[in-house]
Amino acid sequence: MTRRILVPLDGSVTAEAVLPYATSLARATDASLLLLRIITPGEIGQSLFWKTTIPAELRREWTEEALTRANVYLASVAERLRARDLHVVFDVQPADDAATAIVARAEHESEVRLIAMTTHGYGGALRWAFGSVAAKVLHATPTPLLIVRSNGGEHPSVTEVPYRTICVPLDGSPLAEQALATAQPIAARIGATLLLVCVVTGDDIAEARKYLEGVAQRLRADRFNVQTHVVEGIPADQIIYVAQTEHADLIVMATHGRTGLRHLWLGSVATRVVHSAELPVLLVRVHQEEG
Repeated sequence: MTRRILVPLDGSVTAEAVLPYATSLARATDASLLLLRIITPGEIGQSLFWKTTIPAELRREWTEEALTRANVYLASVAERLRARDLHVVFDVQPADDAATAIVARAEHESEVRLIAMTTHGYGGALRWAFGSVAAKVLHATPTPLLIVRSNGGEHPSVTEVPYRTICVPLDGSPLAEQALATAQPIAARIGATLLLVCVVTGDDIAEARKYLEGVAQRLRADRFNVQTHVVEGIPADQIIYVAQTEHADLIVMATHGRTGLRHLWLGSVATRVVHSAELPVLLVRVHQEEG
């Protein structure tokens, strides 16, 4: 599935919370890791008007110092990861906007098949609002995006995490099923169970069960372990509830898609799941709109 996973970091332990999840995916998919540190003008000069108020020579000196510190930091992170037999490269890039730079790097480097980042993190002289950056990246990139909620600034308690059960919410539409194209290779490589979830209203329960079982049968024919759950309620809440009660380790879902069952808009649901779930969420942008 993934040749290279792009991991933006801002120098903080909060942003590093994504590393256990990214490294596990890298190992499961034989991917390498690309650590990226974006240096913004505000971070260097602590002023939105630094280009006009600070002498050019001093700006260059501050920029060089910031780039050096960032390279030293990424080299240290890369060394820790390489010690676990992972292939890691890193790069430091000055840019006016972090999100734009992340999206451009993913688009221009063909080997990048996944971006992994925390919902927020703070680093450097100026706070890098990762929540805002992650949202901008999600809206701008067609690349699948793994989102991990931060752990309050603490160091990650584990170096890698298992992916034994992968929850895939479906709404009856081909668009939502595009998430399976991302979840299946991961599950196949590590023998994870695919947990299919469909949230409906009372009138659609029988239809949803028939649909979900049809998807499950196709997957089982390809030797996947599959569980299915059809539940009623608020879609995001029920997706999170089922994922937690069934001990899922990862949620993989489309970022939007109009439902054949007429009751689920995966775009808004995906956003609510990201904001509320304690589990990592891998969001897959659909490739086309329904006609």
